[in-house]
Amino acid sequence: MLKPDLLSVFLLSLLLLGCGGGSGGGGVSGNQITVSDPVVEDDSSNNSSHGSVSDQPNILLIIADDQGIDASAQYALSSDLPVTPTLNQLASNGIVFDNAWATPACTTTRSTMITGQYGINSGVLDVGDKLPADAVTLQQFLSSDENTDNYQSAVIGKWHLSGIPADANHPSSVGVDYFAGNLRGAISDYAEWDLTINGETSVSTQYHSSAITDLAIDWIDDQTQPWFLWLAYVAPHSPFHLPPAGLHTQTLAGTEADIAANPRAYYLAAIEAMDTEIGRLLGAMTEAELSNTIILYIGDNGTPGRVVDRSVYGSGSKGSLMEGGLRVPMVVSGAGVSRQNVRESALINSSDFFATIANLAGSSVTAVEDSQSFKGLLSNAGSAQRDYVYSDFEGDSVSGWAIRDRQYKLITTLDGQQQLYDLVDDPLETSNLLDGSSNYSSIVEGLASVATMIRDTDRGGDGETVAIDITGEIFTQRSANCEDYIASYQSTAMDVFRSVLFSGNLTISASAGKCRLQSNGVPNHDFNDGPQSFPNNLSEQNYNYQITDSPVFASSNTALAIGSDNGLMLNGVKIDLLAAACFAVGDEKTGCGDMSQPWRFDPMFPANGFRVDSHNAHVQPSGSYHYHGTPNAMFAANTAVESPLVGFAADGFPIFGSWFDDKGTVRKALPSYRLKSGARQAVSGYATPSGDYDGTYRDDYEYIENLGDLDECNGMQVNGVYGYFITDGYPYIMGCLKGRMDPSFN
Repeated sequence: MLKPDLLSVFLLSLLLLGCGGGSGGGGVSGNQITVSDPVVEDDSSNNSSHGSVSDQPNILLIIADDQGIDASAQYALSSDLPVTPTLNQLASNGIVFDNAWATPACTTTRSTMITGQYGINSGVLDVGDKLPADAVTLQQFLSSDENTDNYQSAVIGKWHLSGIPADANHPSSVGVDYFAGNLRGAISDYAEWDLTINGETSVSTQYHSSAITDLAIDWIDDQTQPWFLWLAYVAPHSPFHLPPAGLHTQTLAGTEADIAANPRAYYLAAIEAMDTEIGRLLGAMTEAELSNTIILYIGDNGTPGRVVDRSVYGSGSKGSLMEGGLRVPMVVSGAGVSRQNVRESALINSSDFFATIANLAGSSVTAVEDSQSFKGLLSNAGSAQRDYVYSDFEGDSVSGWAIRDRQYKLITTLDGQQQLYDLVDDPLETSNLLDGSSNYSSIVEGLASVATMIRDTDRGGDGETVAIDITGEIFTQRSANCEDYIASYQSTAMDVFRSVLFSGNLTISASAGKCRLQSNGVPNHDFNDGPQSFPNNLSEQNYNYQITDSPVFASSNTALAIGSDNGLMLNGVKIDLLAAACFAVGDEKTGCGDMSQPWRFDPMFPANGFRVDSHNAHVQPSGSYHYHGTPNAMFAANTAVESPLVGFAADGFPIFGSWFDDKGTVRKALPSYRLKSGARQAVSGYATPSGDYDGTYRDDYEYIENLGDLDECNGMQVNGVYGYFITDGYPYIMGCLKGRMDPSFN
């Protein structure tokens, strides 16, 4: 270990961490809270190279106890702040998250992080609750994934998940290989406390923050494999005290009377001591080790009421569903974090640390349980995926839940009381919009519908929501309103050629006039059953789309484009109609991203060799299974029965099967496209393929108004409802979009 001067080594090491450039931006001061429009990142970025950073970085998760943003220098909301040079430097070399939510208390937040589940799903809703023995913890998940099973894991510091009385063996019973710290939530004396190491308890007389730092240094020093360290400081949790000299900048008497008179000063001193010890830990690591370590820092709940800055949060603190209880400091820095000295407004749940850490370690998972990976945000500002965050708690001070989207926050207590806040215009929650007003009913209804889905009481014995099984389902419902499909769905499907079984999932929710569609991209039917195997293998995806629940026609049509998904089917599979292959471009298999390029191959033309299966689908190099034509397993394609809705286009308009009721006669909808006649005509400036128009290329077709039933986008109105119809011939599903495409499909 290197043990030279702390500050100089630390600053040098952070400079090493900061290589790779950044996106610039606003630094780490000021209290402006901004919320950006969501843009969904291409999942392939999750596997992108980090340059000199290993594909398996060390992962250091630091959890501060009871530190809210009013006590965090990185937010500058208060004039009374701790001096934290270590955290300031991490922020300067990384990302400060402005909209991170935890739960109102320590146990419940730690449970969300270690299980990836909200309290309603894990059963951990209060500070006295015990993490169930059958819970799948983050440490167990890493050990079971073949891509991350070489990671060494430890939990050092505060546990507070083993119930009352605390079980010394509880950490090991839920998959923690090495535990060293305090089992209970609080310690009565920071200089004399019960230290448990792998089930054996003794008394430590070393200052707690220093002791667990020493334990962390020793454990890291012993590792020869990539490692994940969960490091949980108890400071600044009460009892408020005077930390050892040299660890803080506060000038304090340390007497009981002074602590009682000035508790916030001692609270800030404990934060400063923690900051100093974090700096000591980082300074003890070798340069090589530190340059390959990502550091994630978060508070477990808001500032306690006794020491909260009431000029910031006039109401609400730890134990409350107000922002003073839920909004916590969060900083990410180090290996693989190419964005530096920036603020990020994306919505983050504490549950998201589960999927993110697994993703960082090398797992392909990007969403699991109630957890969504934010790994993409570390390099791409436009990769935010959450439309809402949720938190729940059932304690003595408050029992209820809170949910927010990018603007509004709804608090609902279990006695039925509700509060609504506009967090863009009123981030400190000074005005309840429901006081004397009924103008926000649609907003309340939308947020409540998402929360209702989360809090679904129809649950299995393992605490998970019971999803609707749609394996092999022939869909029947015809409603064009996406909100009529709100539910969780599951399925199983076999890769026929490989004899590999997959599990599919799709969740549809609604909020503020939009439906959210989340899927792993696995179909509800067997696949890869064509005459030739797919050249690429399916892998689970993380689709996060949203559509309006009230689509309208745009002033002009939106052309289909490479790089934009066209819609999502109700079995969770996306529509991507275009091929990235054009005549005389590269090897004529990929690389044709220029939409002005003529002679784009039609993937549905048999002679083109795109190897689609019996469902007119195949797999992209990213592992994404997608339809190019009729998904034969979703509706009765050869039966004269009015077809159901089978999906939604990117503009929110419904997609129906082929059959419709034409004034009492049920028949297939006919497209208004036909093959051009004769030999292909040259397009100026481009190479032109020889031969007659035969359907090899999309340019072989032309639209003739009223030739068939459907318009240029392959849609029509039936009984006053506009929708796209699946056709046997070109353009198969849609030729363009009539409404405005939601940016989540880009």
